[in-house]
Amino acid sequence: MAEIAFITIVGEGLLPLALLVWLWRGACRSRVEWLLHALSFSAYIALIAVAGTWLLAPGYLPYGYALVGLGAAAVSWRRAGRFGPRPAGRMKFDLPLASSLGLAAFCTAMLFWALSGYVPPAGPAANLASPLKDGTFHVVNGGYSILINPHMKTLARESLSAYRSQSYALDFVRIDRFGRRAAGFWPSDPGRYLIFGEPVYAPCAGVVVQTEDQLPDQTPPETDPIHPAGNFVRLECGQADVLLAHLMYASLTVNTGDWVQTGRLIGKVGNSGLSTEPHLHLHAQHPGLEENFLARPPMPVRVDGRVLVRNSRLSVAD
Repeated sequence: MAEIAFITIVGEGLLPLALLVWLWRGACRSRVEWLLHALSFSAYIALIAVAGTWLLAPGYLPYGYALVGLGAAAVSWRRAGRFGPRPAGRMKFDLPLASSLGLAAFCTAMLFWALSGYVPPAGPAANLASPLKDGTFHVVNGGYSILINPHMKTLARESLSAYRSQSYALDFVRIDRFGRRAAGFWPSDPGRYLIFGEPVYAPCAGVVVQTEDQLPDQTPPETDPIHPAGNFVRLECGQADVLLAHLMYASLTVNTGDWVQTGRLIGKVGNSGLSTEPHLHLHAQHPGLEENFLARPPMPVRVDGRVLVRNSRLSVAD
């Protein structure tokens, strides 16, 4: 919780405002320097719009930054070049210009890295129906770059290879029409999160191969690292195993060995396992019989025919 709060306050609040003031009040001695200021600001706002979680701050905030930035850029454009040349005898190395260039290049490179996660890797993919219905759901983590999907660290780090099946996982929360996911900033009552208790439906037709139903729901932001998936249902759907995790205690309506059709109710969203707040975790993996099923290779996922990434919205009618 503290990490997300810090990122929100600094990365999605203080830094954009500082760059906005820098763009507006910066003493640009040339049009080139103004251009680099504008590029730096634009690349950073685009970066946080793509890679920011927007759980605690409204998701429309980057659009507000961009709108105000246009006005600031127009004001600073008219002043650019009015400050005269650099003082005589100054070193040839222009530190302000170099800093602007470095910031613009860094933010642009990070933006392209984040956007690379919009393209699934080659190979078979699991085509799933939405496991959630009757509402609007926000993808907190998803995609194929670690900048927009922290699950990808299980694929990149050998020490986490026991959990690599979740590398392409999606995390869903429910939001209201104002983009809020909970009644409060970060309430400790799981029931104050809009997705808590939400029905979960089978996203594919297959056999229930494994379940867990008896783990308690955690009080946010407490977690249960001993049982990372919490309560879950694992389905064998053709060439893919599909896991739906962090379900509510004693909410499952299926048992191991059951055959389920797409759309059958299988449980409810909870906050069990390694989960800082109520959400639905969904991922697909290559099937296998290992004792630790989370070590299987991951599979890309399409939900209702869409590639979902961080900040995607999934609106589903009942």
